[in-house]
Amino acid sequence: MKAIIQTRFLHWKHQFPALLFWLVLPIGVILGFNYAVTAIQADSKVPVGIVIEDKSTTARELVDKMNEAPFIRVKQLDKEQALQQLEKHELDSVFIIKEGYEKQVNSGSRNRLLTSYQSDLSFAYTPVSEMIASFVQKDTGRAKTAYTILQLEEQLTTNTHWNIEEIITTSKEIEAEQDLLKASFQFKGQAKTNETNLKLWDHWGLWALFSTLATFFLFDWLVKETRSSVRTRFAFIRFSYKTYALLNLLVYTVLLFVIDLAAAFIFSYVFGEAINLSRIAAIVSFRLMINGFAFLLAISMKQIVAYYSLSLVITLLLALTSGAIIPIDGLPFLSVLHPLVPFLNGIFHNIWLYMVVLIICLWYGRKENQYA
Repeated sequence: MKAIIQTRFLHWKHQFPALLFWLVLPIGVILGFNYAVTAIQADSKVPVGIVIEDKSTTARELVDKMNEAPFIRVKQLDKEQALQQLEKHELDSVFIIKEGYEKQVNSGSRNRLLTSYQSDLSFAYTPVSEMIASFVQKDTGRAKTAYTILQLEEQLTTNTHWNIEEIITTSKEIEAEQDLLKASFQFKGQAKTNETNLKLWDHWGLWALFSTLATFFLFDWLVKETRSSVRTRFAFIRFSYKTYALLNLLVYTVLLFVIDLAAAFIFSYVFGEAINLSRIAAIVSFRLMINGFAFLLAISMKQIVAYYSLSLVITLLLALTSGAIIPIDGLPFLSVLHPLVPFLNGIFHNIWLYMVVLIICLWYGRKENQYA
């Protein structure tokens, strides 16, 4: 085995740039795609200027709520800068939290709490202003409720003594801890989905597709070393060709599995993807299956160009039928037969893995029988 590793390192030394490229391609594509999507989403948000003249906690909470809105990008500026950028159409609209905002909110006032500005190109002013108004009405409604509770306390002459700040704080805690209102819908016959798990795209699905393509191109050494001019050297070494091929398959499997584990930890750190035994088992199953499939495809090909072309076609077919890019809800048989679906579902058992292992064993066993 030591000789196999040394021989393989000699090959890698002369092909290091290509080897490194295909090893990091799946991880690099996912990280790059995520960065591009994040940048596009940020640029597609409506720019809104906010001027904070009131330095109170209530005003700060209003700005925090605006920052949490998914469709606007809040820029905190002073009044002169905000109006200049609005005039240049760099901002869609400007909202000023005037001095005394917290005092007016706590008194239950709902008039002239904020000042807003818009231009003739402010296409999102109406929904943004209504959203901000809803935030303000929630705060004023909470304050009005607090006053109502205090009045009831005086009328009922209870021994409990509350102040406005305690009532407002308690209401915020209840709102944060309890799901007071939730509405969901789905089309008839559609399974319910967990809204907290919805993602714009499946990181592991795209990773599996690019990892499949990279694996095919990494196994091109089998096609190159199957040529008759190269294969004659096996008559002078202590390894048969198929033993040599299987030992190199083991080396590539260990190397790629290390890269897969690195991808799992990177996705956990960047995207918050969970790392558990189920995911690790699915990665092991996927790696064994894809490596075995690439191995069988490579040893059956004679022309390197034909191998590359067929690899691209197979990867494209897997991409179109896996559900990672295009939904396949209307084609349930693909979910059963597709080789990537078990991995996407976090399942170790995969009928394609067992088929690949069986074919490799038959291939090697037939060769041993011939030499017996």
